[in-house]
Amino acid sequence: MGIWYCCTGYVSIFSPLINYAFGQAKGPLHPWKYMYLFAGVLTIVWGIALFFILPPDPVRAKGLNDRQRYISVARLRTNNSGVRNIHLKKEQISELLTDVKFWLVFLMAFLSMIANGPISTFVPIIINSFGFTTLNSLLLVMPAGAYAGTMQLLVPYLCFKYTNLRAGLIFACQVGTTIAALLLWLLPIQKTGALLFACYILPTTGAGYAVLMGLSLANTAGYTKRSIASSGLYIGYCLGRSDSFVKLSHH
Repeated sequence: MGIWYCCTGYVSIFSPLINYAFGQAKGPLHPWKYMYLFAGVLTIVWGIALFFILPPDPVRAKGLNDRQRYISVARLRTNNSGVRNIHLKKEQISELLTDVKFWLVFLMAFLSMIANGPISTFVPIIINSFGFTTLNSLLLVMPAGAYAGTMQLLVPYLCFKYTNLRAGLIFACQVGTTIAALLLWLLPIQKTGALLFACYILPTTGAGYAVLMGLSLANTAGYTKRSIASSGLYIGYCLGRSDSFVKLSHH
């Protein structure tokens, strides 16, 4: 999960360079529209490609011989997590919706991702308010991407290496983002260096979310139940982001 999710941080090292180039483009559209068109087309093309190349389960995975496929399936069966099931089991959905652990994880995703709106979208605008030009503000986001990606790798690795750390490290990551938000709120605008530092550590919460995804799935058994739990976690993620966008837009 950490290796997968760290791409959301590391991509912010390269995307400002692309957007910086689009910001200087001359054409019939505003520069920001070229940025969104490029990102949107890339996402759609990659999504279609994944439909064909990403196997849904070990049974249908390509490139495995019979022995390797058997080992992959047996590994998943040992923890009763389910391998492949085309039937929707309503009893598992009912069990999940009455499980306190699921709702706690859902609320953790929702509350932690309230900070994700300013982190993923508005940090260049925040940096721009410090007195930097619009295009230079894009470039100054790059250290935040490097920090976020590294934390999203490091924190899950620590949880993988050592036991009984996951809940504590998720909490610690939220504390890091809270401290960053307090610095941005309380520091005077003249403290440019300290404010930039706060912007750079603001994405700490992403490392906690990377651990949270693994924590949720590791404690959920049953194919239907795991699928719905994963979807529910993502709904909490989206609701948190949308809530932050509404508040920032209103502000």
